[in-house]
Amino acid sequence: MNIVVCAKFIVDTNQLQAEPATGRPNLARVPIRINTFDENAIEAALQLAAQTGGRVFGVSLVTAAPPRDVMLKPLAMGMEALYLVLDPERLAGDAFQVSSVLAAALAAAAAAEGVQRWDLVLCGEASVDDYNGQTGPRLAQALDLPAITYATRLEARDGSLTAERAVEDRAETVEADLPAVATVGMEINEPRMPTVLQIMGAGRKPIHEIPIGELPGLDLAALAERPSLRSLEVSAPPNARRNVVIEGDDAAAKAVELLRRLGVDGEVSI
Repeated sequence: MNIVVCAKFIVDTNQLQAEPATGRPNLARVPIRINTFDENAIEAALQLAAQTGGRVFGVSLVTAAPPRDVMLKPLAMGMEALYLVLDPERLAGDAFQVSSVLAAALAAAAAAEGVQRWDLVLCGEASVDDYNGQTGPRLAQALDLPAITYATRLEARDGSLTAERAVEDRAETVEADLPAVATVGMEINEPRMPTVLQIMGAGRKPIHEIPIGELPGLDLAALAERPSLRSLEVSAPPNARRNVVIEGDDAAAKAVELLRRLGVDGEVSI
């Protein structure tokens, strides 16, 4: 099997802090990492490749190339090559545009690797920064392929993909003919940690950079004319503490009275 993973490089949301004056995230001081769910997708791809004697490649849409050590991690895990689509002007701003660009990027990567088709396209079920969960299904539509979402187990054999998936009130087992697109979450596996030797070897693997305007078959002008969704502002609500100290035997009653004065709705009891 020839498997490709669509990975996103994001700011580490665990280390994200807001500017006190504006509430806006301070992105300049936050390190870059692979999207958490995409690490699970990479691991799932590597496990399937080991079972089927296949190969795994990666494609990512970025505004600028991430730090080299960040790019080396998926290669150290076992990917054979990484393709970066450079979009410095953020021409691909919403899930529809991103999926359209990724579809063109997958075709370019397949041609570069001499692959007639990708047997399986894997994505994380969402990105932990936007978390809209649209890119995988929209990519399947752009590629005209069946989609399996929220997979918790994957098995490929005899030209088909069998998956267990989790929905709100039940678990399902579904099957799709290959090629197909699948999205996975953190429940599917525990991503491997590369060894020192694997990290050293990753430096010899290719990282290809493709400007978005050079993707064959992608009409950027037509893409820009379509209605699109843009995030205008992201800010955190103020969370300054009042630092009120309540003492005495009737501290609970004083606390209830204080909450009422502050406008807390609903029933307040001791």
